Amino acid sequence: MSNARDMLADVLGKIDAAAESDRPIPEPTAPIGHRRLCIGMSVYDDFDGAYFTMQSIRLHHPEVADQISILVLDNHPEGLQSQALRDACNNTDNVRYLPFTGFRSTAVRDLLFREADADIVCCLDSHVLLAPGALQALIDYFDAHPDSIDLVQGPLLAEDLKQCVGTHFDPEWGTGMFGRWGLDERHDDPDVEAFEIQMQGLGLFACRREAWPGLNSRFRGFGGEEGYLHEKFRQAGGRVLCLNKLGWLHRFARPTGIPYAPNLNDRVRNYLLAWTEIGWNTQPVVDHFAQEYRDIDNIDELIEAAQEQVANPFGVFDAIFSLNLDRDTERRAAAEARYEQLGIGWRVERFAAIETPKNHHHGCALSWRQMIATARHRGYRSLLGLEDDAIFLDSTLEVLAAAVEELADIEWDVCFLGGVDRESGPPTAISAHLNAAGFVTCTHALAIHERAYARL
Repeated sequence: MSNARDMLADVLGKIDAAAESDRPIPEPTAPIGHRRLCIGMSVYDDFDGAYFTMQSIRLHHPEVADQISILVLDNHPEGLQSQALRDACNNTDNVRYLPFTGFRSTAVRDLLFREADADIVCCLDSHVLLAPGALQALIDYFDAHPDSIDLVQGPLLAEDLKQCVGTHFDPEWGTGMFGRWGLDERHDDPDVEAFEIQMQGLGLFACRREAWPGLNSRFRGFGGEEGYLHEKFRQAGGRVLCLNKLGWLHRFARPTGIPYAPNLNDRVRNYLLAWTEIGWNTQPVVDHFAQEYRDIDNIDELIEAAQEQVANPFGVFDAIFSLNLDRDTERRAAAEARYEQLGIGWRVERFAAIETPKNHHHGCALSWRQMIATARHRGYRSLLGLEDDAIFLDSTLEVLAAAVEELADIEWDVCFLGGVDRESGPPTAISAHLNAAGFVTCTHALAIHERAYARL
């Protein structure tokens, strides 16, 4: 029976994918203009939640209407609900709709801070309602602390609206998640000063846009940000605070099921990436998932696979873009198969190439400039661009691992992964695995550091 269900799910998934490939993606709506506060939401097939969150803000917080904008980032714009979501945004004052197809992850919330045109950004889940006066209290806090580098959160309210579920997370493991609800005794005093906490669930969080430390661009799927984001603020000199007047209510129930398939590999890998980045010991991550999911036959192999993905030498680059024309579906499939062999299929982002029929070199140059502009806008320190006809040697991972280790000690701008024209003269070695590039024949695989973005 289990095999039959898996086969049916696979068939339905392929049918959905085929339908999505033919479904037009809604156009983004126009930017709103600068506001004091931008409320950002990342949405994945949650029209109802996003609709009522938007309208609740407008109905129940009129005192801040002229100071706020709402940014809705649609992380599944190929879905059936997207056009209705776009229409709702377009028909609502001060709301901007932005489709994003690059990758699926709760970490696309990072883009909300990149796209927001506001002094303060408050990130909400698309199914969160705010207590009366919450947004005014948030603005008042930052008015009183104009240079704040802190992360500000609020208490989670119970569904009866009479109790507080939690003012913070205690740094303990739950079921596949780091953090358990905790309650500070100061939660029932609305006039108490914002107080410091260790961490909190990320259904609501806010900071000055200029103080945003960013999320790891390698995150995919769900999980890994709790604790990690809070530590990033502390390492940058800030604090994590609970502001009692910033109460929020979260819809947890999903009677029709969640709209995406949870992936345990994604979650393990995200935690490993996160804790490695902030310098925490990753062994507790391994121990928790090995124990919590011990009934899964292949849990050890799953954890080992996640560790290998994190250690992959391609991980040194903040983004990996695969340049591909929309009509070249066969080349796309062949390239994706090669990426899977290299162990990077999970994080390669397809980038639609610009087609210029009269001169394909022109289109290639425009496409590269657009990739660089995207990386710059997203705050990536480096990007690796791969054209869809790039072929890799069997020794690629071994050679690249040695090369990027040496690259870390060099102030580089552009790194070509092959393509040197040796007929123009022998290359000049600058280390055991790196040469100074002279004339190169093409741009099929090259990495670009942020130092060079503005010049290319």
